[in-house]
Amino acid sequence: MAKDIMIEVGAVIDKRAIKSRIAEIAPDIIGIRRIIHRRPELSGREFGTARLVRDTLNAWGIPAQYHLDKTAVSAKIVGGKGPTVVLRADMDALPIQEENNIPFASITAGVMHACGHDMHTAILLGAAKILHESKGFFKGTVLCLFQPSEESEPGGALGLIKAGVFPAKAAAVFGLHVSADHKCGHIGIKPGSDYAGALNFDITITGRGGHGATPEKAVDPITCAASVITQLQTLISREKPAAEPAVLTIGRVQAGTKRNIIPDTAVMKGTLRSYSDELQDMLMRRVKESTAATAKAFGASANVTFEKSYPSGYNSPELADRFRERMKAFLGDGCVVDRTAPTMYAEDFARYQQLVPGLYVYLGVVPHNKKRIEEIHSPRFLPDEGAVETGIAAHVVFALDALGGELI
Repeated sequence: MAKDIMIEVGAVIDKRAIKSRIAEIAPDIIGIRRIIHRRPELSGREFGTARLVRDTLNAWGIPAQYHLDKTAVSAKIVGGKGPTVVLRADMDALPIQEENNIPFASITAGVMHACGHDMHTAILLGAAKILHESKGFFKGTVLCLFQPSEESEPGGALGLIKAGVFPAKAAAVFGLHVSADHKCGHIGIKPGSDYAGALNFDITITGRGGHGATPEKAVDPITCAASVITQLQTLISREKPAAEPAVLTIGRVQAGTKRNIIPDTAVMKGTLRSYSDELQDMLMRRVKESTAATAKAFGASANVTFEKSYPSGYNSPELADRFRERMKAFLGDGCVVDRTAPTMYAEDFARYQQLVPGLYVYLGVVPHNKKRIEEIHSPRFLPDEGAVETGIAAHVVFALDALGGELI
């Protein structure tokens, strides 16, 4: 960090200087977030966002380069010889029409940053700037990864791993996700298992079409599908061990073209999530068996296919403990929320955690004057931008601690 804003005490950094610098750059980082929010891009199409990220980093004197057909960006901040720590942000938006009445609302029809990836990207840019200014105070390399396609399987993480951009010998990887569970200024931490492994499945029920006035002459795949949906829920309520979390959701049902026509087929699409591979395998087998038996009872047939999505995540307890204490020392005891239950969301950040020790935390974005806000993936999701400073601090504290940069 520049001498005029850094208070040096031997080989350590005065945390007041870091806090002051974060507060100083926060308005610019929020401005970048609003630019990204206004022009959201879907998975695999993050060309404009990646260009903004790369150009901003280069303008700050941080060498940055493209990857994955110019939808991803990486930047290295080298503070001397030592280990490598990876900081990751995702950049893609969702196919949702925004309903927020704000000056920087999405101008792209049907596309919105409803999952907060605009916040993630801007926050990591801010952290990169602070760490670049502080590189004389740590030994090692901070690799900032701006990743595409988190919202679309197989996910941008896998692409960066296969391309060799993610270093398999990194000492640690860190990331965060905005959360409507916590107030602005708070960080939620869940050591151990967190974020579920996801398994996608499609079910096609084939019956025999006919006229709606004579259902006895047809085999109705819609009524069969309705029964299948109800029956599948008993796998969670009656066959899954009570102590093991799992969820099964049918998110899409397609059938028919007109109210008086019984169609030949009905198609369902769902997700199955758990933390245990053994439990997931059992549920996958039972989905097939239950669906086939229900279809047979209706005189129909069923075809079930599965596709692995993201693996389950695992937060290193050691990293979680260290980060908790460092954040408390930096922002105060009340800033950290210990989460006892894992979430059923899925994240391709887990792919990095399969390779190196990792920590993925929750960034509170609920304004202090509100009890709640709309959840992520809502067309009205609107995080408190005050969380930008806390998010930048979280990245900086994690990286400095991992690379020997002591804050006092």
